[in-house]
Amino acid sequence: MDSGWISATASLLSACIVAVTAIAAIAQLRHYRNANDIAVYLRLIEKMDSERFLQARRISKELALRIRNDQQFREQLTNPEYLPDEYQAVADVLRYLEHISVLVTTGNIAEQLILAEYADNFVALWERLGEMVVLRRVAFGPYTGRAFEHLAMRSKDFLDSGKMERFYAKLLSDQRPQR
Repeated sequence: MDSGWISATASLLSACIVAVTAIAAIAQLRHYRNANDIAVYLRLIEKMDSERFLQARRISKELALRIRNDQQFREQLTNPEYLPDEYQAVADVLRYLEHISVLVTTGNIAEQLILAEYADNFVALWERLGEMVVLRRVAFGPYTGRAFEHLAMRSKDFLDSGKMERFYAKLLSDQRPQR
């Protein structure tokens, strides 16, 4: 066998080793991403189930009514220095959801993972607080709450498309043995 064949065989084996290494690296990156998604998801669950968040959801109903019926309050919301203490919990939750929304929208967290659990919550919160967010844009600029608005619209599409129903129907039809 001449040295050309040996060299070609060695090159081919080297290419195979590089390809297998690349595939292993991609699999490892996917594993890290899944771990990050789970960590963020668990943090989201902790936050969404916290007393502060539940308080904000209760307050959001009252806030939505006040925004709808109180013109003076609506005007005050356009002032960046104005936010009554009783609505601070709502503002904190909206800021948190804005950050989560950016992560989902940019693809840094799996959208399907978040929407399968919280799409209906996001839509309900936007329906209550969207008008407040729009008023706060006057105070803080045109990008205030845009990511959360986008996630709420994606959530609405997710619900309207039936994906959430199919997801939960799939859970009900899970045939794996119960332990």
